[in-house]
Amino acid sequence: MIKLLLFIFGITVITGCTTVSKISRSGYEEATHKVLSKNGNIQLRSYPDLQLVETAMNQGDGGFMRLFRYIDKGNSKTEKIAMTTPVFIQKIQGNETMSFVLPASMSLNDVPEPLDKNVQIRTRQTGLYAVYRYSGKRVDGGSNKAKRELKSWILNNGYEQISEPINAYYDTPWTPSFLRRNELLIRVDKKQKN
Repeated sequence: MIKLLLFIFGITVITGCTTVSKISRSGYEEATHKVLSKNGNIQLRSYPDLQLVETAMNQGDGGFMRLFRYIDKGNSKTEKIAMTTPVFIQKIQGNETMSFVLPASMSLNDVPEPLDKNVQIRTRQTGLYAVYRYSGKRVDGGSNKAKRELKSWILNNGYEQISEPINAYYDTPWTPSFLRRNELLIRVDKKQKN
C-alpha cells in the first residue's frame, strides 16, 4: 500500500511539474521562426531579423540582471518591455554574451537606448539555422552532445556551418532539469558545389 501511495505521489509531482513548466513557458513570446524540416531532435529553421539586447557575461554576474533591468524600465524611455524566450548565450570573439530577444512588435526605431553602458542593442540578421533540442542543465554536457550531433547532421545534409554555436534557454532556473527546453543553434548555408 505504501509503495502504491508513493507511486501515485511521484506521478502527481511529475505531472504537476510538467504542467507548471509548460504554463510558465507559454506566457512568453517566442522568437519568430519558421520550421523548414524536422528530423528527430534536429530542425532546420529560418529566422527573420531579430532585435536583441545583449551584454557580456562577466565572471560572477552572468549578465542576466543587466538585461532584466533594461526590460524593467532601465532604458531611455523608462519603458517596461515584455520578457521573451529564449535567452541566447554565445561566444563572440572569445567572449561569452547573453541576449534577450526584443518583442517582434518593436521596430528598431521603437527600441529604447540602454541606460547601462554594458548593454547594447543589435540586430541578428535573417538566416538559416540548424537547431538541436534537448533537456537538462546548462552545464550537464547536453550541449556537447547537441554540438556533436548537429555538426554531423550539417555535414551529412549538404550544409556548411557559418557561425559559432548559439545556446538557447527557454525555462527558469527552478524548472526541473528533465523538463527544461534547451536548444543549440548553428547558422548554416547550403554547400556550394564545385
